[in-house]
Amino acid sequence: MRRLATALLLLAGTCSIAAPTLATARTTPTATLTSEQKLRLFTNQGIARVDGGWILSANNTLARVDDKLRTKRVQQLAIPTSLRVKGYGHIGDIDVVGKILYAPLEEPDYTRGTQATARYDAKTLRFIDAIELAQHENSFVTVDPATMIAYSMDNFGGDALLRYDVRAGWKPLAPLAMSHFIDKVQGADVAAGAIWLSTTDATNGLYRVDLKTGQVDDLGSAGHLGGEGEGIDATKLPSGRIHTLTVDAAGAPVWLGHFAAAG
Repeated sequence: MRRLATALLLLAGTCSIAAPTLATARTTPTATLTSEQKLRLFTNQGIARVDGGWILSANNTLARVDDKLRTKRVQQLAIPTSLRVKGYGHIGDIDVVGKILYAPLEEPDYTRGTQATARYDAKTLRFIDAIELAQHENSFVTVDPATMIAYSMDNFGGDALLRYDVRAGWKPLAPLAMSHFIDKVQGADVAAGAIWLSTTDATNGLYRVDLKTGQVDDLGSAGHLGGEGEGIDATKLPSGRIHTLTVDAAGAPVWLGHFAAAG
């Protein structure tokens, strides 16, 4: 689930491919792969949409790229020393709201029950500040721009999503109970009345969780079985509704997959 980013070579190519319908446990909704882009020699963890491209995260790196995945800005050692000395050495799946990039920072001693979420300038990738939260693990953070409620999970798997009121200083709110357990969640994004989840389970599963009811819909697979599902973005674009990062079964490359979602 975790791979060190030892190199940043964002040489990227785009390939249009056939669009097979992914198998799902339910007849609807479904996710359909429309195209993929390849990130060469860049281990990736998280993804968030910005105007004209994406922000990507690796263990201790943030990078801004355009739609063709050409590098525009890189911030190495993105986690400040004051947090690295506390053990924080991993950036998970990120989110952007307005001018702010939200990033989950994780330290490996999960028994401590404390993890951190940081804010960065989405344009410059400059660190702004961070808050420590009562979580055992911290693989993702996503923020609803309409309500400024942030969502995460206490562990990599669970049947509830943690919620925080960002405007009230990250005040904890009642968790959102989900209709069933989802394991090995690596990424999430809020959009269109739902939280879209990506996992690194046996199928690299994709899920939609209704924000009002907690109903979980199984959308199918991000593909590249044997590899590792990572972050997800749910910005509706001509390329699709869902955009996922998946590490190839061979360890490289990392695939940015674009999916249409129906149902």
